[in-house]
Amino acid sequence: MTSDNIASVLEVRGLNVNYGISNAVKDVDFIVPKQRIVGLVGESGSGKSTLISAIIGLLPEVASITSGTINFADKDLRDLSEEDFKQIRGSRISVVPQDSLSALNPVLTIGQHMIDIQYRDKITELEKRNRALEALQAVHMPDPASRLDMYPHELSGGQKQRISIAMAIMMRPQLLIADEPTTALDATLEVEIIALLKELQSAIGCSMIVVTHHLGVVSDLCSDVVVMFKGEVQESGAVEEVFNRPKSDYMTKLLSCDPARLDEKCRRLPTMSQPDLKVIEGDEQTKERICSDEPPILKITNAEVNFQKPFSLAKLINRQSRGIIKAVDNASIQLYRGETLAIVGESGSGKTTLIRSILRLVKMQSGTVDFCGHSMLAADKKNLRKFRSEIALISQDSIGSLSPRMNVYAILREVLQRRSKPPQSIDHEVERLLQLVGLDSNFSTRYPHELSGGQARRICVARALAQEPKLLIADEPTAGLDVSIQGEVLNLLAELQENFQLPILVITHNLNIVRHISDRVAIMYMGKIVEQGITDSIFSDPQHSYTKRLLAANLHA
Repeated sequence: MTSDNIASVLEVRGLNVNYGISNAVKDVDFIVPKQRIVGLVGESGSGKSTLISAIIGLLPEVASITSGTINFADKDLRDLSEEDFKQIRGSRISVVPQDSLSALNPVLTIGQHMIDIQYRDKITELEKRNRALEALQAVHMPDPASRLDMYPHELSGGQKQRISIAMAIMMRPQLLIADEPTTALDATLEVEIIALLKELQSAIGCSMIVVTHHLGVVSDLCSDVVVMFKGEVQESGAVEEVFNRPKSDYMTKLLSCDPARLDEKCRRLPTMSQPDLKVIEGDEQTKERICSDEPPILKITNAEVNFQKPFSLAKLINRQSRGIIKAVDNASIQLYRGETLAIVGESGSGKTTLIRSILRLVKMQSGTVDFCGHSMLAADKKNLRKFRSEIALISQDSIGSLSPRMNVYAILREVLQRRSKPPQSIDHEVERLLQLVGLDSNFSTRYPHELSGGQARRICVARALAQEPKLLIADEPTAGLDVSIQGEVLNLLAELQENFQLPILVITHNLNIVRHISDRVAIMYMGKIVEQGITDSIFSDPQHSYTKRLLAANLHA
């Protein structure tokens, strides 16, 4: 994008940002036109976060802007003092943070959050509260008045995201920066948030920068796009032009990696290093891999898990029963050797609770769980430990699930030493596991904070394989990963499954990857499995109204 004949609210020219001697942002040029939405795309380490931090004046002390200009409303932000920046940040430039839960103070009510950010305005507290209520109404928050007295932990993920957006738009900024506004949201909620951002941007007449790795979000929400790689702008322009006629080799490869753009089901997804990699698969091949003539590895029948509703003082005073919530309601699934089953559903549908009940981490009120022909519910402590050691879990938060005090070698050694028959050489087994997940042996000395998102995910896979599991459970295996990385992780799982005939249970909201990696899919809604079957059949001819709505909401780049 150039500034010729385009009125802009932000103009960045020749920007260079260094961390010590390392150049994180290199000669970046881009503009944000007035009342338009610009997508900022790039994989982890591309310089997106550094660029945004430079714009809002929140670079860490170790970083420095060595050259270039950041012009906002005819002022170079580099010339502003910290006090001047405080008058702009939060009022004329607002940010919707990526992690809405961490961004909200757990000891403050939502109303106090929204009142506190109006500290510049010399109006009464009641007027500030009324303005906060109007902002919640603007983001279509259900029962907005009651939310003001709630705490962050009492809200769902989507509700917390709406709170963050309401706080950002309440001061009617000229520039709104949304950092991964739909990460980890379900397809239906993702569409709602995108529609909301469009509506608000139009209503207050602001410009917007949307930082994301989801090409479908850019295609549906943004008018322009800036593509970054290794600190440099690879390509920029109108979304339609860049997506349909990319000029850079990087953007061409990035688009080829997006599973949403693949028409046929592929057992192997293209990656940046192998952009043409595809193993096309049809229904018959899928059915052949499902060993239906053998008993299932995992069989859950009529599972029911209930939770008590949260404590309410009003109910205590009126002596009413707290009641129950049916988190899992009469759910049944089967998983066979060498098969991938995906469980899909919105937040609160019961996916995670169902998985936790398999491991007896939550109590199942009724139903059965059979693993390798044995009842998990009837197992004593000794057998339960044995069964749990044979079920490997790849956590959604890969870096958070690794101990920050242990390097990769120590993490893998800890699991290997707990095997019923530990390997003769821990060193050789660690090296073998790292090779299996496509990492060099020198990664064994690294700590979690020294790993990228994709590398941390690979270490979690290596740790899971160190257990020699009979069942692999992958919880959101691509959440937060760039398009260029998620293909590598999914291909790794597919290769390991074929080599070891591992059954894999995948929990995800990413319908685009479900279509490619899963043999069968189970759709959960309000605790019930409302539909399940061969993936291609479900996608091509959904029967349940919720499945139809879920598939209709899926974004494509």
